[in-house]
Amino acid sequence: MKIGSLCTGYGGLDMAVEAFFDAETVWTADVDKYASVVIDQRIKKPNLGDIKKIDWDAVEPIDILTAGYPCQPFSTAGNRKGLDDARHIWPHILEGISKLRPRFIILENVRGHLTLGFKEVLGGLAQNGYDARWKIVRASDVGAPHQRARLFIVAYSKGGWSRSEPIRVQKTNSGISSNSEPVTNSNSDAREESRRTTGSLRTESQGLRDGQDERQAWQINWCCASDVGYPNDEHLSHDRQMSQLGGRFTSRRQMPMQEVPNTLDESGRLNALFVEYMMGLPSGWVTDLELSRAQQLKILGNGVVPQQAYHALELLIGVSL
Repeated sequence: MKIGSLCTGYGGLDMAVEAFFDAETVWTADVDKYASVVIDQRIKKPNLGDIKKIDWDAVEPIDILTAGYPCQPFSTAGNRKGLDDARHIWPHILEGISKLRPRFIILENVRGHLTLGFKEVLGGLAQNGYDARWKIVRASDVGAPHQRARLFIVAYSKGGWSRSEPIRVQKTNSGISSNSEPVTNSNSDAREESRRTTGSLRTESQGLRDGQDERQAWQINWCCASDVGYPNDEHLSHDRQMSQLGGRFTSRRQMPMQEVPNTLDESGRLNALFVEYMMGLPSGWVTDLELSRAQQLKILGNGVVPQQAYHALELLIGVSL
């Protein structure tokens, strides 16, 4: 399977998607000149540059599209201008989706996106014939010493998610259902948490009528925990073997087993090596490149924790082989 990566950054989301789907990234797209250095030296795939200027008709076809698109329009740490923010690029991503028609779309953003701009995302996906699942997953869920709660969305085309594919096989002895839905936790607190942070959009039963706008599309079959349950405790404690995944990151579910770098550098400032470790990356993935400390911190701060993203895929899709 081939992956096309938008808003690539240092490639954290793509690391997880590559490992989960046993897929290969064939092109990237990031306009940031410092992220482009990481792409050039680490990912080594063509960078299509500015998403707003891509000629989608000339882009290599893909099976999976990933995008950890800018969070500033939706983050509670900012002004939350939403659709009015100049950094809101979802319409351009949606254009690419409509042209490329990937089987799967994997998206990531901040938790605040759920209450601002999210219905437009679901509406656009639905209008283009995609169903979706979403869930808030924290970095602390995979052993990181920080929460970094993030929204993960998996969208899939109708008929594009076959039970015969390896990613659909579920391991019943690990507390995961053998059918297409994750097991629902019997604990009421967990169910309530799932209700707030998990959902699914299905359009098969009704479809979209001609002329329906995005808001109407988003309202079709909006549902929460009944479709995507919270994993039970046995799932969370399931033995996860440390393994190399494409040489990119150390473990599917756990942070790197390495010596923790000092929090501060020799000058008493935040150590970029420590931030790199906190993001679940191999030592030197960003910090060994010829970038200033400020540039490294910017790239790392905008990135995705690969183990966190992989776990989100486990919860939303199932366990890969």
